[in-house]
Amino acid sequence: MKRNLLALAVGVAFILPLAAQAAPTVYGRLNLSVDYSDVDIGVAGVDGKVWELNSNASRVGIKGNEKLTDEFTAVYKAEWGVQGDAKAGDLNARERYIGLKHYQWGTVRLGYIDSPFKNAEDSIDAFNDSVHLDMENFLTGQTRLANSINYVSPKFLDVFGANVTLQPGEKTRSSTDVGVHTNENHIADGISTAFSYEDDSLYLSFAMDKDIVTSLPMQFTTTVKAAGVAGVLAADGTYSESRDAMRFNARYKMNDLLLSAMLQQSEASNNDNTPFDKLDEQAVILSVYYTMDKLTIRGEVGMNNLDTGGGDEIDTTLVGVGVDYTLTQSTKVFANLAVRNDEPSSSIKMGALPLKVTDTDSTYLGFGMETRF
Repeated sequence: MKRNLLALAVGVAFILPLAAQAAPTVYGRLNLSVDYSDVDIGVAGVDGKVWELNSNASRVGIKGNEKLTDEFTAVYKAEWGVQGDAKAGDLNARERYIGLKHYQWGTVRLGYIDSPFKNAEDSIDAFNDSVHLDMENFLTGQTRLANSINYVSPKFLDVFGANVTLQPGEKTRSSTDVGVHTNENHIADGISTAFSYEDDSLYLSFAMDKDIVTSLPMQFTTTVKAAGVAGVLAADGTYSESRDAMRFNARYKMNDLLLSAMLQQSEASNNDNTPFDKLDEQAVILSVYYTMDKLTIRGEVGMNNLDTGGGDEIDTTLVGVGVDYTLTQSTKVFANLAVRNDEPSSSIKMGALPLKVTDTDSTYLGFGMETRF
């Protein structure tokens, strides 16, 4: 009997420390779709029609918290992107951080974190995570920031919030990014902020980026690729530079109807080290969601004007609709249909070099399934 009591006491001694720290949550999302795209670049003999199986921002992660005192809680998260269709790039880095939360003062996090500017988008993107239709494909600012020192405020008066990230340059943020200052060694060489108001029916936000390195959208890199210009794009085919930006978001809910709007303006920071005269962006997105029991109908219109300087520009328009059907609380099927037009000037200048480009018309159709666990 005494031996049994001793064994029980030893077991409890081991279990109690584990019980004091809440078990982490393992979670994930698989989103796969069969997509058909028809991209007409106006070149004779080039067939832009293709069927694909795509993994749309599928992910797996672990997150949790540990109560330290009555006032402070430690929080953590580590998330990886996974390729549900087994393409290259599996387990690529997504958000990961460690932080300290105070019940009254808010949360400080350190790590690789979505920028406040990006998070301010709310529900504006009716095709969020789609390989071809996510709004990161036609505008800037959808950035996840390395070396983030992030603060998220509590809700003031239950409706006001703030999200601020400081990004040290660490001498230089990347030797491959065009238009990035060298010898950056301050605690806030890049700054991203967002301030919001949210009640039961209305959401309003204003976000700003200052000297944040971001990739330019597909229509710009496609134009440079088509012109065959060397030494501008990175090895992965993207063009990045430090930019300043502003974003205004509004969302209004009326019963089963959700209306959202976003205005965005951005420009190259100080236009330094860029091979282009300037890269000014003006964008607007309107979206709508209507829910009927298990069925949700989505619609979006997006327009972006990218001014490359000297009167040359690229106009992009995306119009699309989507349907979601909820099977369970964690699983849905969906369909998307969208058309896109990229209309550049007859020639785009890169410094003194004119690039001859043509219009591109694209059609996208997709069917898929998403489950969360």
